[in-house]
Amino acid sequence: MATKVYAAMTIANWFLVRHAAEMRADDGIDPMTQMKLHKLLYYAQGVHLAVTDAPLFSDDLLAWQHGPVVRSLYDRYKGQRTLDTPITAQEAADYDQVESDQNAAEILEAVYDRYGEYSAAQLREMTHAEAPWAETPHNEVISQDLIERFFKQNIVIQ
Repeated sequence: MATKVYAAMTIANWFLVRHAAEMRADDGIDPMTQMKLHKLLYYAQGVHLAVTDAPLFSDDLLAWQHGPVVRSLYDRYKGQRTLDTPITAQEAADYDQVESDQNAAEILEAVYDRYGEYSAAQLREMTHAEAPWAETPHNEVISQDLIERFFKQNIVIQ
């Protein structure tokens, strides 16, 4: 069965809605920032590639100075540059689209459970220590093959 490939903004909205629910349940949770959201997208793409051999979203991940970045997401939030500037979901309907896809929803929930507790700065440091970002020239596209191979060998041990 073919897996659906989403736009990165759809996956970002899933994380934003999920994080907002977490914040309502615990007011000690830090707001979602653009940097943190980029890193969660990287981990979601990597886990999805490792588990399904297919991308979760169609947008490229770029090796920027502060780690993996999705250009379309950066362009959407580029005025919100600081680590502590919170962002919110733009299109809640996107969330429902992903929630109804059981495989994608399970992977996203697992990624959020594993990486959602980290700050943007911690996630940046984690991605800097990983081969996909470290082995890609700055400002270039991080190869999906490199991401998939790294995640299969180091993150999603099968």
